[in-house]
Amino acid sequence: MRRAVPKILTFLISALCISLISMPASAASYTLGIFGNANMDGTIDEEDIEYLKGIITGENEPTELADANYDGKIDEDDISQTELIIRGEADELTLLQYIGYPEELTEEPVTIPMPIERIAAIGGTYGPETLCAFGEEDRIVGVLQSAKERRELEPFLKDKPAVGTSTFTWDLEKILEQDPDIVLAYAFRYFPEYDDQLQASGIPLVQMDFYQPEKYSQEIRNLGWILGDQERAEELIEFEQQHLDLIKERTGELEKRQKVYAEWYADYQAVGPDNANNDAITIGGGVNIFQDATTKYPEIDSETVIVRNPQVIIKCSNSLDLFGCGVKDAGPLEELKGEMVNRPGWENIDAISNDRVYIISTYSHSIHPSVYYSYFAKCIHPELFEDIDPDEIYREWLQKFLGVEFAGLYAYPPPSSW
Repeated sequence: MRRAVPKILTFLISALCISLISMPASAASYTLGIFGNANMDGTIDEEDIEYLKGIITGENEPTELADANYDGKIDEDDISQTELIIRGEADELTLLQYIGYPEELTEEPVTIPMPIERIAAIGGTYGPETLCAFGEEDRIVGVLQSAKERRELEPFLKDKPAVGTSTFTWDLEKILEQDPDIVLAYAFRYFPEYDDQLQASGIPLVQMDFYQPEKYSQEIRNLGWILGDQERAEELIEFEQQHLDLIKERTGELEKRQKVYAEWYADYQAVGPDNANNDAITIGGGVNIFQDATTKYPEIDSETVIVRNPQVIIKCSNSLDLFGCGVKDAGPLEELKGEMVNRPGWENIDAISNDRVYIISTYSHSIHPSVYYSYFAKCIHPELFEDIDPDEIYREWLQKFLGVEFAGLYAYPPPSSW
């Protein structure tokens, strides 16, 4: 269960928090946050044992994750624990949880029993989907009702018990009835109302976000070690890096960037700074016309959009009626686009005049942000991505990691026409 941080580690944990936030995303993303990773690289191996020996003899400086058995001191017992971790025989692991949003991350250690056989996966749809991407759906013993409604996951989750209705509303009694080894939840906030009760029952609350690109590889790599499948973790990470790097390579040195108005779910609810949608615009070679907002999703007025005159308009949607597996009728999406195009006074906006209005499903983001970013990049700079079809990237991900076919709509108009 979750433990208090020993005093000897307080400074070290604080230092790691600062270092992760200050490092470039590519550097921070490849640190394995498991205690036992003494040399602070992407794995736990014989090099960590050698580094531990150097700490004990005074030749190496102590590191944040060297205390493999998490008892507040670094000694021979940590070498023994690291050897067990390498062989996959440790009876517990302590990992760092990266809680909060990237701009305000804090680290909180949690110790979990090993091996993990039963997981209540209540991190929305993302926690269950990640476990399914690892091929570990059999370990799932409970999910939120919202996850069961995600059609891409129906083959894996239809028979799983619903142990809550939403991210913030768990049925703790039903969770306890499933006797999970851990509860896997989102990490963008703390859940003290549930954590205390879980601790009292001896069940660790493990918090991970699989949708934030800044934390993606840390979380996936940590989960790979918990599940004993580091190879699959690296495959997932490689997929993201491959496609994100391609986008950055093509747009990174652009001098002429397109002005983009991204509208969130509600009418005139813009996308401000400090969120994945703003990042998708920037990485995709655009300039968010509301990047000067003081909130993540500001309410704006129509006149301001007209004055700022975007060259590209992207409407985001999480509607399961409009998008997703099994959706074939694009009629409602055409109607939604028509409503935006015909807003009073918008006829002279460049994006309207040049028919550059797009609707993108946020479900294409999910635990594969590279897919979502590919949709953004393609509609912002179609001339740079003529050889890229985001639908095909999503198809590849679904087939490779879930073994399901791409069958539905995730963007409108179809990317092949952009």
